[in-house]
Amino acid sequence: MKDEIKKCIISRYDETIKRPPFLTIPIDKIDVPKPKNDKGGAEFAERLKAACRSKGYVFKFYTHCNEEGMDYELVVY
Repeated sequence: MKDEIKKCIISRYDETIKRPPFLTIPIDKIDVPKPKNDKGGAEFAERLKAACRSKGYVFKFYTHCNEEGMDYELVVY
């Protein structure tokens, strides 16, 4: 089976905000292949970490993205 390409936006927390609600700042974009058969999402998470690392970022977590045309938001340190 062929992997499905997911469009991801890479963002970090706005450090000027000290209390909730915390906001993120988009800093980059990347496409990551999501495996069709991935029990629990572990392989996809590893691919997201590797994609962030390849761009010089340290992966923190990911979530669904509300921005049109994007699938996931990757929050980095």
